[in-house]
Amino acid sequence: MDTPELTRKILDRRERPSDPLRIVQAGHPALRRRAVTARAKLEPALLLELVEAMTITMRDAPGVGLAAPQIGLPLSLYVVEDRVAGEPGEDEEGDLLERRSLPLRALLDPQVELLGGERVYAWEGCLSVSGWQSIVPRARRVRLRASELLPDGTQREVDEEHVGWTARIFQHETDHLEGTLCHDLMVPRSFIDAGYAAHYTDLSEAVRRLGLRGEVTELDPGEVIAR
Repeated sequence: MDTPELTRKILDRRERPSDPLRIVQAGHPALRRRAVTARAKLEPALLLELVEAMTITMRDAPGVGLAAPQIGLPLSLYVVEDRVAGEPGEDEEGDLLERRSLPLRALLDPQVELLGGERVYAWEGCLSVSGWQSIVPRARRVRLRASELLPDGTQREVDEEHVGWTARIFQHETDHLEGTLCHDLMVPRSFIDAGYAAHYTDLSEAVRRLGLRGEVTELDPGEVIAR
């Protein structure tokens, strides 16, 4: 089945255009394939319909990103949006992880280059591994290059740097396009039911109570960045 045919099949599973798509879970082969290039694969109208459906699905989940492989489509495309971030000083954890608002974006064939040597340790979950979290080290700064799909169907090339939580989002979603799940990169022994995450907001508690090992043990209480 070619990409347009599979895309149409996935979209037509909905009863209404306003319904979310089904998010596939770990074990689905689309999550372990390298995604195919998205440029020129779909007609503009179909691509816009796909992005709208993915946006509805991401918001319904809810999540801050959704890659095409997560709906069973091995295409190098994802949508991202973070509307949760508050003002500096309002959210201690958000400030620590440098979480800032990220407007809705749809990116085709993104490439992420890790910049610098700083790594940020934080709990991370995935809509395709529902109900579970783990501590995943990520680069604090990245360079993003991609083709961005604009609301009118045109595309523009982007080359920009991101830091903090936004950089984490782009790393997470780009990993999906390589067939990698965030938990593949986790600190060993940190895989937990999401319901327990509130007990370990200070990573030093996770180190002590879960018996974590490695670089994460060198962080002082309240710290998340290793240099």
